[in-house]
Amino acid sequence: MKFGIPVVAAILSITSCEKDDSTGSGKLSYRVKPANFTASVASTVSGSGLPVGINTNSSITWTSGSLYISEIDFEAESKDKKIEYEFKQGVNVDLFNLSPLLGSITIPDGTYDEVELKLELKKSTTTIPLTLKGTYTDGSGAKIPLEFYLNEDFEVEVEAEDLVVSGNKDYIGLINVQLNKFMTNVLSADLSSASKTGGVIVISSTSNMNLYSKFKANLNAFADCDFDD
Repeated sequence: MKFGIPVVAAILSITSCEKDDSTGSGKLSYRVKPANFTASVASTVSGSGLPVGINTNSSITWTSGSLYISEIDFEAESKDKKIEYEFKQGVNVDLFNLSPLLGSITIPDGTYDEVELKLELKKSTTTIPLTLKGTYTDGSGAKIPLEFYLNEDFEVEVEAEDLVVSGNKDYIGLINVQLNKFMTNVLSADLSSASKTGGVIVISSTSNMNLYSKFKANLNAFADCDFDD
């Protein structure tokens, strides 16, 4: 399953610092940075998924979560070269803290017209690829625990254009995961009618499947990609 990313929206931004030596190449590393932990849950589509204050009525506040990335693939193309890189060591990312560097690649100087970053997530019996836990506060102020589990194979894609590598710089990419985007198109009626397991709204491929489909579809609005030097 492929998801074009325009987080729960994330932005890959690149910042850089100068190096003293000059070998005609730059080093690109990347990490995950989460944001917007509380989102509105309204009676209409246009009112859901907006950043709001913690403990606001008709909202959900995410309190913990993790993303297990099995593989990272990087591709960049210019007029005269193509760079490909695979990082196959599994990485567990805490979605509530700035992650450590997820890998790095040396890129020759040039202007790359097409840049693509793929995050591979794999179904597992030991480590669930994506987990989110939080609290749903309904319109009356009542609080209900909510948990989301995605345990499927899918590929998250981030695409960008015109990455300019020059001057032998170190680049750091920030994938800004906006967790409020998981509530896009989710209505208060969806949550009020959801079944509960031990008092918890559990959203997974086998529980509250309608909500699961909406959450999964929101990965299409997870991230876009910007580059700055």
